[in-house]
Amino acid sequence: MARNTFLAIHTYKSEVAKKNTFESLKNTVRTDYEWADRWNFPKAQCIATWVGTDDFFFCHWEAETEEDIMITLTENGMDENLITVAYPIMHINKNECSGRDPYQVWADVKV
Repeated sequence: MARNTFLAIHTYKSEVAKKNTFESLKNTVRTDYEWADRWNFPKAQCIATWVGTDDFFFCHWEAETEEDIMITLTENGMDENLITVAYPIMHINKNECSGRDPYQVWADVKV
């Protein structure tokens, strides 16, 4: 089955969890290539992230289902410090135009 595109919204379970996350990042040495490899799993792949110092951050995922993302996060211990919700989305990036029909993703969606 083809993978779908999701936007995940993450928030920290507590201020302590948030502080611990940022403290661990200070000691992380990893290239962006290594980051991409680290977040590629059999059923889900995080392909982009937007993180600031606020209480929420966002990730762009590819997976068959939202459940595949949640299982991946749980298997990697991310659910210990984070609360996550993932929404199926249409993704268009002007830097990656290819002539495909980006609206086709909504052809079978029931609202």
